[in-house]
Amino acid sequence: MSYKYSSGSVRRGDIYYEDDREGQPTYIDFEQDTITLRPSGSQILHATSYAVGIGTTSPDPDELLTIDGASGDHEANIQFREDGANRAKVGINNSDNLVLHNQSINKHIVFKVNDQGVTREGLRVDGAVAAVVINEGSESLVDFRVESDSETHMLFVDGGNNKIGVKTNQPEVAFDINDNAIRIRNSSTPSSAGDFGVPGEIRWDANYIYVCVSIDTWKRVALSTW
Repeated sequence: MSYKYSSGSVRRGDIYYEDDREGQPTYIDFEQDTITLRPSGSQILHATSYAVGIGTTSPDPDELLTIDGASGDHEANIQFREDGANRAKVGINNSDNLVLHNQSINKHIVFKVNDQGVTREGLRVDGAVAAVVINEGSESLVDFRVESDSETHMLFVDGGNNKIGVKTNQPEVAFDINDNAIRIRNSSTPSSAGDFGVPGEIRWDANYIYVCVSIDTWKRVALSTW
């Protein structure tokens, strides 16, 4: 199939594929300031002066690209391939969840940022060991912080100083709690002074506090009322 062309201005209506003799026609639909690609009469690609729609002729006017996928086999997914092999997919599943899927075996989903011109990895979903990793690159400038209702540093991991803080952004020891109490909920009594234990392990019951001072070696201090 071939077309003649001229160097001047040519005005035409819609362009139809003349050999499409089964089902709905395949054509390019020209409307006022819009172009729609319609294979078999569908609306697979629609372009306006401000936005592009895939699967819709009503793209979101506030977004450059809108993808409208039908339920079933043609949901609103973007498939990435390399040399014909599926590598990754981004889309919405049947439960209306946003899914980022790395389809390569034992590979990861990696989130990186530009920090003053330096690329740093902040978060990795590790596909080899099924783990979520913060600061895989061991960057001293990458910290981990969890906020609560009234605390900006409810949990804070200082990447540069190898310390953990609770309610503090400046932990001074390996585990620094900026509060006036901690709680071990369940009591546990070693069966003897030689019961299994590792140095630094702490247990308690109604009568004693127990501390493991070396492998399988416990000492205790009695509790009294006042």
